[in-house]
Amino acid sequence: MFALSPVAFRNSDIAGRGVFARRRFVPGDVVVPYAPRQRKVPATSPEARTAADTKLTLLSGDDVIIPDTSVPGGWLCNHSCEPNATLYASGEGRIVCRSAIAPGEEVTIFYGWVSEDEPRRDPCRCGSSRCRGFINFDVKSTDLAHVALDDGASFVADDVVRPRFGEYEAYLRTIGQEQVMQSIRYTLARMKRRAR
Repeated sequence: MFALSPVAFRNSDIAGRGVFARRRFVPGDVVVPYAPRQRKVPATSPEARTAADTKLTLLSGDDVIIPDTSVPGGWLCNHSCEPNATLYASGEGRIVCRSAIAPGEEVTIFYGWVSEDEPRRDPCRCGSSRCRGFINFDVKSTDLAHVALDDGASFVADDVVRPRFGEYEAYLRTIGQEQVMQSIRYTLARMKRRAR
């Protein structure tokens, strides 16, 4: 079955196992399903919160996809600060090519993790010339005094933190990952609620 697969799952120089192209992919091609075998649970369930600690879960609408890790899939894609593919969370989840991928090349995605007061939580080993050094973007407790949340999906930052948030947002635009700013806003809102 795996001999016909357009990808191979093997050891990666980035970290652990990775996903490698067996054929050429062009932008828009579906490379691999996120989790060929999976369970979906409500995002609000205790099981979803516990599974999130694995960093393999995927939010899809009101559900969380939990991959069956006995079956390889896109959940094995490594992070890159200059990804050649994009993770789409809708439906069952899938990895889609964003820039040409040659046979033998590792398929990488941008994780978009947001942390709270853990700036050095997730060191990056992608090796890209654009490597940011860490996978996570850290929201600090001290940021809370410098942002105002609106009713939508955005926030307003003052001159103290605007450069850091603005630089990250500009970077996200270059790799087509602007939606990560919404995760930052949710993190800020959660931290503000806890600080009350």
